[in-house]
Amino acid sequence: MSRKICTVESFMMINGLTGTSFYSEKKDKDLTAIASYYKRKITTERIIALSKNQNSPISKLITKVTLL
Repeated sequence: MSRKICTVESFMMINGLTGTSFYSEKKDKDLTAIASYYKRKITTERIIALSKNQNSPISKLITKVTLL
């Protein structure tokens, strides 16, 4: 019996085409573990994303994942 896909990252690992990129708030070590589980090769890049708030900008660390 197959597992139910619960996250966007898992969905992309299964259905994403080679060369496709997506962004995640998960750390690169966690994404590498997910890729290993689904037998996919990926590259990761850490990015700082800024969003404009009313008073001051908010920054978040996100990871860009490229499927190989």
